[in-house]
Amino acid sequence: MTLAANGTTEHNRQWLHDAVIGKEDLETTPITYLEFGVYKGASLAWWLKRIANPNSRFVGFDTFTGLPEAWRATEPAGHFDTGGILPNITDSRCSFEVGVFQDTFPRFIDTNDLSGKLVVHLDADLFTSTLFVLTTLARILKAGDILFFDEFSCPLDEYRAFDGFVRSYRVNYEVLGAVQGYTRVGIKIL
Repeated sequence: MTLAANGTTEHNRQWLHDAVIGKEDLETTPITYLEFGVYKGASLAWWLKRIANPNSRFVGFDTFTGLPEAWRATEPAGHFDTGGILPNITDSRCSFEVGVFQDTFPRFIDTNDLSGKLVVHLDADLFTSTLFVLTTLARILKAGDILFFDEFSCPLDEYRAFDGFVRSYRVNYEVLGAVQGYTRVGIKIL
């Protein structure tokens, strides 16, 4: 059963995340939450507050110097720059990998146990960044892992990266829910 499958604009990203947390029992199962595109850390902080399990881990991946390339006319390279300042998050379950995903994520995968339940929040905006993360995840994603997209309705970027990924790697999935005109989407790997 899909939550808000019609992409309703009546609910926001937090509603979608909360609904999936309940449906997939993410409160009691230790998770590894990976967020790509942290910016000022609002969604990462929300997840840390929402998931109290002491065995869950949260990792934010970002350059903190803005987009590495232009996204749209209103978001040129460097947009979302925090001046290199990381979010003020003090929860010991949280850490940050600072740099472009191509430099930080492969090393992270090679040096961390990611065999448990993965929840991946893709808010990288760019086609290239999103595609890199998805193809890098291909070797470790397993049934039950969850992907969230934050700009899925943009057909040239996150959606295009996901579509190419599932076609290339023959990934089976289920849409758990969508809100805000399919801009925010939750997907479970089957």
